[in-house]
Amino acid sequence: MSEYKMDINGMIGLSDYSNIHDYISIIDRNDNFTITLDDSAKISLDIIQSILKDSKFSITSEGVDNQGKYYMSLHKSKYDEL
Repeated sequence: MSEYKMDINGMIGLSDYSNIHDYISIIDRNDNFTITLDDSAKISLDIIQSILKDSKFSITSEGVDNQGKYYMSLHKSKYDEL
């Protein structure tokens, strides 16, 4: 089981969404994955969540950490193809 973390700071551009998609493609079902976003990146939260949903991820926990950043802990569904 591996641990992956993605910290997103600042505004997200179109090429960044492609990079996010490429990064999450390496994560397997038994891996732990956490994303943190600062306030300016939270504008893109809906798009990021859509990418995660399309890639079969579900949020296991979310909130605001002690530094004020929004975080999501994620788990990849065991059903890779629907």
